[in-house]
Amino acid sequence: MIPSRVHAVTDYVFPAMIAALSQGRGPATRRIMRIGPVWHYAYSLLTRYEGGLVPALSMRAHLACDAVGALSFVGAAALLQDEPAEDRLLLAALGLSELALIAVSDRDVPAGAQGR
Repeated sequence: MIPSRVHAVTDYVFPAMIAALSQGRGPATRRIMRIGPVWHYAYSLLTRYEGGLVPALSMRAHLACDAVGALSFVGAAALLQDEPAEDRLLLAALGLSELALIAVSDRDVPAGAQGR
């Protein structure tokens, strides 16, 4: 399992990478890839783990939010028929990668990290 501390690092690195990859994409893909990271940063800051600032969400709730975001990327890939195929494949790959990360992430946070 990936510890919550490592998951927290990915919560700040991957959304930045997604936003950077939005350059040169179709209009709908670009919007999704710019809005998704904002949503991700918002609930990451509110998570009770090493990367959070306001401990409002449990790690399990955070992972549920991760799953919603990941499935949104996969759903967008399936539904955005007017977007270029490479954009749709990228959205699907991002969503599936996030689902894989969720699957291997520890659902519990060490006791000392919960109060942060």
